[in-house]
Amino acid sequence: MRKNFEHTADIGIEIESPSLSEAFEEISLSFSEIITGGNLPSLLISKEVSLESDNLDSLLVDFLSYLIVIFDTDYFIPGSAEFTISKNNNFSLNGGLVGETYDQDKHGYGVEIKAISYHLLLVREGPPARLRVILDL
Repeated sequence: MRKNFEHTADIGIEIESPSLSEAFEEISLSFSEIITGGNLPSLLISKEVSLESDNLDSLLVDFLSYLIVIFDTDYFIPGSAEFTISKNNNFSLNGGLVGETYDQDKHGYGVEIKAISYHLLLVREGPPARLRVILDL
């Protein structure tokens, strides 16, 4: 389950999934739906993702920040994601995104995501895993 909620001039995302990896996969799709106004792109371009952080809150913020960077630099929006999240000394996220280059005429327009907030941030490993984050628009 994924849903968006309004928060002043921002928007929030809440995710509940059987696993933490699936929750991160779902949040990447919600990210695209916010940018496009609800549409997911075709699966044409693959991007590998490998991130590491000392805690899950930072891993989530780093991941969403990565999505902002690849949108701002390559206009890439994900339509599918597959990740593994593991813990050794740190938490790591490894996997891939599949999507395409954003085209407003094809995908529509919702809003631009500028940054990720730590305000009300929630990461629960579960099961079920839960994520909540506020995005600065």
